[in-house]
Amino acid sequence: MKIIVNTINQTYGENEQTSQIIIAFSGNSTSGNGDYLSSSVSVAAKDLPEGKTFDDVLNSEIEALGRKKLADYAAGAMAIRVSSINRAFNQSGEAVNAVVSLVGTASDGSGDYINYRKTITSADLPEGKTFADMSAGELKSLAKTRLVDDTKVAA
Repeated sequence: MKIIVNTINQTYGENEQTSQIIIAFSGNSTSGNGDYLSSSVSVAAKDLPEGKTFDDVLNSEIEALGRKKLADYAAGAMAIRVSSINRAFNQSGEAVNAVVSLVGTASDGSGDYINYRKTITSADLPEGKTFADMSAGELKSLAKTRLVDDTKVAA
């Protein structure tokens, strides 16, 4: 999934100093299965490199800081929970996929969030497993792993 920046919103206080930066990210699968990611991440002064202010950083640097924070959230810095699992069956009554929706909201009052939808197909299942062998917990874990993979930042 390619994740893009939709907006970088930089707001200023009365002293013309940046008071907040919020980055909106989104992503859609290229396979047409409806998978997506929607997220909003705030960047604080403490997130900036030492000696830099918001007036010194480029959009690309702000984006990189936001992407790192998004990846950290997906990897466990934010509590991500399953909101639904929808299993689809073929005419023979066999499960053919499971659509797992995950959501998370930062607990620090920043308003940061992640909304993620992932279609798990038989190709995503561990070797030797079928949907009949997969519990809801295993599907949730698999979707969370895919979220981490989709948001991973290149080193």
